[in-house]
Amino acid sequence: MKLAPRPYLRAVTLKPDSARVGTEYPFCIAAVRKLETLQLHRDVTFLVGENGTGKSTLLEAIAIAWGFNAEGGSRNFHFSTRASHSDLYRHLRLVRSFKRPRDGY
Repeated sequence: MKLAPRPYLRAVTLKPDSARVGTEYPFCIAAVRKLETLQLHRDVTFLVGENGTGKSTLLEAIAIAWGFNAEGGSRNFHFSTRASHSDLYRHLRLVRSFKRPRDGY
């Protein structure tokens, strides 16, 4: 039995036209300031680092850029208690998997 292919995120990069202002939030956060290309594995990727290094900020921006709600939920279930996320998602380029007709993914 062959499982249906699943879409996945292959990599995250900053858009080329994004200004990297080191003192402006969120570009002053280490995870964002040093971001060039974050390669993600098809099955699992761990984001590891000290508190305050930007793991959650980056993950939240990826989720918003993909179309998910900033506060959790799903693509079809949106709610908001207050806007607390950064505009980082506007500066990210998501490299998604692509569907190849001959092998189904």
